Amino acid sequence: MGSLPGFLLVLFGFGFLIFIHELGHFLAAKWAGIRADGFAIGMGPCVASYRRGVGFCLGSADARVLRAQGRRPIEMTDSELALRGLGETEYSFRVLPIGGYVRMLGQEDGNPAATSTDARSFGSATIPRRAVVILAGIAANIALAITLFLVAFLVGVRFPAPTVGFVAPGSPAAKAEPIPAPGETVEWGLQPGDVVRAIDDDPVGTFVDLRVAAAMARPDATLLVEVERDGATTLFKVKPERDPNLGLLSIGVDPARSIEVTSVRASREAVERVLAEVPARDPARPDERSTLASLGMQPGARLVRAGGVETRTFAEIASSVTADGAPIPITWANPDGTRRDALVDPEPLFERLPGESSTGLVGLAPLPRVQLVIEESPNREVLRPGDVFLSVEGDSGLRVAELMKRFRAKPNAEIPARILRDGAPIEVSLRTDGDGRVGVYLASAFDLPLLAQPVERTGEGDGSRETPAAQLEIVPLGSIQSIDGAPVADFIAARARLVAIARETPAGEPREIRVGLLDPSPNAAPVEATCTLAAADLESLRGLGHAFPIPETIFDPEYTVLSADGNPLRAIAMGFRQTVITMEQVFLTIDRLFRRSVGVEQLQGPIGILHTGTQVADEGGMFLLFFLALISVNLAVVNALPIPIADGGLFLFLMYEKVTGRPPSIAFQNAAATAGILLVAGLFLLTFYNDIGRIFG
Repeated sequence: MGSLPGFLLVLFGFGFLIFIHELGHFLAAKWAGIRADGFAIGMGPCVASYRRGVGFCLGSADARVLRAQGRRPIEMTDSELALRGLGETEYSFRVLPIGGYVRMLGQEDGNPAATSTDARSFGSATIPRRAVVILAGIAANIALAITLFLVAFLVGVRFPAPTVGFVAPGSPAAKAEPIPAPGETVEWGLQPGDVVRAIDDDPVGTFVDLRVAAAMARPDATLLVEVERDGATTLFKVKPERDPNLGLLSIGVDPARSIEVTSVRASREAVERVLAEVPARDPARPDERSTLASLGMQPGARLVRAGGVETRTFAEIASSVTADGAPIPITWANPDGTRRDALVDPEPLFERLPGESSTGLVGLAPLPRVQLVIEESPNREVLRPGDVFLSVEGDSGLRVAELMKRFRAKPNAEIPARILRDGAPIEVSLRTDGDGRVGVYLASAFDLPLLAQPVERTGEGDGSRETPAAQLEIVPLGSIQSIDGAPVADFIAARARLVAIARETPAGEPREIRVGLLDPSPNAAPVEATCTLAAADLESLRGLGHAFPIPETIFDPEYTVLSADGNPLRAIAMGFRQTVITMEQVFLTIDRLFRRSVGVEQLQGPIGILHTGTQVADEGGMFLLFFLALISVNLAVVNALPIPIADGGLFLFLMYEKVTGRPPSIAFQNAAATAGILLVAGLFLLTFYNDIGRIFG
């Protein structure tokens, strides 16, 4: 119910776009002298209507005329309508807000046989006049888009800035090849704080531009990315790769974050959950454990100080973490003006496991833990946050990446699993959805000593070598007990011990260590095994630091405002340019669908547009206006496609008539109309499936 105002706004806006499209056809028909019998917003059964001589009524005014006169108004001549005091047009609202139409005498979409010899019929008008009528809806949507863009740019529209925040390890951005100027040395890969200024010489004004440029790139194409770093400009070569989670090409970056905890309605529940989970302490009672939420942090709060320093960006917050991982004093200001202080403990960072996105230590891997069960999960009643996966289908100690791979290989399946809950193992039966997902977010159980299957090799090709963990002959679900005689209670303690060993070992030298392990079998006794930490392993351990404990994803992005600075002429130019860019992107999307770099699962229908628009409405009125302008351009382009029953298809028929002197045969038009209806129906079903899957899955 909290999203109802936004939903109604978007529903009204979507209906307004359709109204403008049909109004274009209607006004053009009036100009051309063509009789317009019906003007409808929506499709399906009539909810309410108006016709002069009948007045406003529930249901169809034409139905009342038919009952009273025995004929529909469209079957009457102009003089007969005038004699009975009836207007020539029925204005109606239909039950489904997914379209609309203008019904003209002698022209009905989907019924080419509905011709007429009346002097005011569609077919009796000249070809140029009919062309104007057909193209008027497209022109109206383009004109509306330009107007909406103009208004939005006059006021100013807020977008995420094109500043790089998180760079996914192993992503195209992380592997970006620099093209340095002569005598200049530049590190490989994009870095947090980089500002993207252009891609393939096209200016980048927002982070959205960056994402769209990557998504719309040709498959296997390399982009030339212009980056501003520390006041200098450098070019990078980046080759986008398909992101399986997005179904789009991506370079693997997220926008830089601000110091404000997001208060957007769609994210509020997740933000409140994070604030309730992050440990914190009141400086007045440092020994009492609490959480940020219980200390008063709210969505919309601004983190104004961290580590005793005023902050303006999340990057400055993150820099408050010291090398020794000391507690961090923070201060935030809530939306109601109250300010609070707290102490938070940095999170220790672990090594990225070779070939995986999860982390561990020298090839040692923790067990997967359920971090969050999403609302729509098929296992909502089975799994809980904190559950640790011990085995799946009898295979013990699967790592996070292996576990996800196992689930995705078995869509719509029942999978037996064994989990650890509140210290006790229990058997459960899990259900995967159509994409092989169980509906949870996974983390690593670093607070346990239990071991998953180790990663046995690191590096590739000739540089590949055994990890230290591979030398230990680890039994999955065993536990680590000690390192060089010092007891360790979990991965966090093991990390601290290994980092200390690395820092006391001279650089460039290997180090042999003893590791105490406990086999999971009953009555097993701890045993010690030895392994050698290579110089590269020790160097990696020395570099392990700490991270700020509040995840950056709950903070709003850094924003930039696209604005004409109150200059109407500049706003008009920006509106025209944005309309052209959006049209190009729609055509590019169609091309990329055929090239298969954009998946059909990305297509949205009316339900998806309304759902997305409802979320967009939370970002403010100008952003909603910008969104509606984008949809207006999409409506124009889709209607311009040469699809039978669409405006573009009707225009092709008109051009055929111009060249041959006669329209296509009724039989051909019927066949084309049937094919067009089937195509549109198929697209509607596909997008409906996508929309429902996206909303509820």
